[in-house]
Amino acid sequence: MEIGTQGGNLVQSAAPPVSKGQASPQSSKAELSNQQGMLADVYHKNSVKDPTPTYDRPVSISSSDEVVKKTVDEALDDIALATVHLYTPGGDLSQSVERMTKQYENIISELNEQQPQLTNKDWGISITESGELQVTGSLTEDERTLVEQTLNGNDEFVAAANEFKSSYLKYIDMEVRGWAKYDVNKENFSQVFDLKDMLGSSKADDEFKSAWGYESNWMQLHDNISAQLNSKASKY
Repeated sequence: MEIGTQGGNLVQSAAPPVSKGQASPQSSKAELSNQQGMLADVYHKNSVKDPTPTYDRPVSISSSDEVVKKTVDEALDDIALATVHLYTPGGDLSQSVERMTKQYENIISELNEQQPQLTNKDWGISITESGELQVTGSLTEDERTLVEQTLNGNDEFVAAANEFKSSYLKYIDMEVRGWAKYDVNKENFSQVFDLKDMLGSSKADDEFKSAWGYESNWMQLHDNISAQLNSKASKY
């Protein structure tokens, strides 16, 4: 095949076939070199230049999310640690409730002496993001002020309540079963857990105290936490 230019266009002409191993009289090195040069000229003359890019600066993609990589052994160790502190009586969660329980009876007794009607009213206790205790439910403004001042005036109770919150959030991030299926974080914690309901439901009777030596019944505590999560926390 002969290749040339005519009027700026490529022109092809048929050539007799060349047998294997037979040199074509029209394919000398000089002719091939000349034809390749003409093809290059035509290609560069007619080719379209690349368009100017819209953005002439490199794009940088970043994320504020921290990427955490763990080995299988590290992940299993975390799950085991979370299980101990969330679900066993000697864990941080149960022990924080135990410390709250020891203060709670005195707090309620003091409130009932000043405002006996509180016994028959529906109210609760939540923990704000800042760590203060807040009253929920149908109380008058004076009753609400009294209860919140009394609760927040007991430093040990406030410290134990915040330990309950921090322990739950810390270990639930390491857990993959049980309560981990619920979406609870520091922003919605106060909307999920009612400490008054939890403490009232988990107070140990004399038989449990004698057997375990605890003021709080950790089995009933777990039942109450599960019930509050199921009714007020969304699942993943």
